[in-house]
Amino acid sequence: MKWLAALGFAAVFSAQAEPEMCFTKAGKDFGIDPRLLMAHSIKESHMRNAAVNDANRDKTSDVCNMQINSSHYRKLKKFDITRERLLKDPCICIYTGAWIEAHNFRQYGRNWDSVGMYNTGPSPKLIKQRRAYATDIRNIYRVLVARDIVYARMTQGDKKTSAPESFLSADVTTEKK
Repeated sequence: MKWLAALGFAAVFSAQAEPEMCFTKAGKDFGIDPRLLMAHSIKESHMRNAAVNDANRDKTSDVCNMQINSSHYRKLKKFDITRERLLKDPCICIYTGAWIEAHNFRQYGRNWDSVGMYNTGPSPKLIKQRRAYATDIRNIYRVLVARDIVYARMTQGDKKTSAPESFLSADVTTEKK
């Protein structure tokens, strides 16, 4: 019975650890804070890789934990990334989301408006929705940063702990209205 419990614990731990490692590796490879990528996944699908949204107004669909829009499939085909692969492999999904976010940063700058474009695209008609989405991501991101700061302080005792690297450090520490 102890073996069964240990095996179950190991399976749960590895299932949770794998996606976190994917966020870390994708973030490093694309130069994006992994917590920002995780914030997208939390907002988009509650980190569920089987998530599918076929109800978009423009007749596109969104799949996997990062809710990759079908409008990207043509470009992703050259990397052998398909809808099925996105739904099957959480790491491929996370890397694809990081690739989209990195493209937005290169194209439009490293700012919260670009973060919002992950959901709305660059259309000027969607600026209100883009900013609302970016605000949600920023709020989730701040919680993730705060979690890491608290955890670091707990594990280091009374030692002074500097804040971890952040997406936009000035934006994390100051409130913008």
